[in-house]
Amino acid sequence: MFNEIPTNVWLGTTIESHRVKDRIELIRDLKANVKWLSCEPLISDLGELDLSGIDWIVAGGESGARARPMQKEWVLKIKKQCKEQNVAFFFKQWGAYGEDGIKRSKKENSAKLDGEIYQEYPQKIHAFILGKLKSRYLNE
Repeated sequence: MFNEIPTNVWLGTTIESHRVKDRIELIRDLKANVKWLSCEPLISDLGELDLSGIDWIVAGGESGARARPMQKEWVLKIKKQCKEQNVAFFFKQWGAYGEDGIKRSKKENSAKLDGEIYQEYPQKIHAFILGKLKSRYLNE
């Protein structure tokens, strides 16, 4: 598809439901430096995921007037699989429905999952930033 993808380009796709999990294969096969999945808006349980070759998952609920609730169990299952498969996990938001299932503003629902903020980034970005900082300060 692409001959060469620049190292600063992260390629991702949206996996909002189990019906589109085949998109993971499309991303996995690309020669990108960082490959990631946006599980947002998460509208169903994704089930078991093969995350080999995936660096990052961002998960979150749906917002807006016609938003559908996201189940806490769906997010926890993704988080668990990320940990087991060494993939960075970022929980963005609950959306229109909070962790307790009550509809309210996104701000009121927050981005806490079980009382914690999960904002992990891929290890590759840490190495990239560290390399840039080292070269910057060593060249001064």
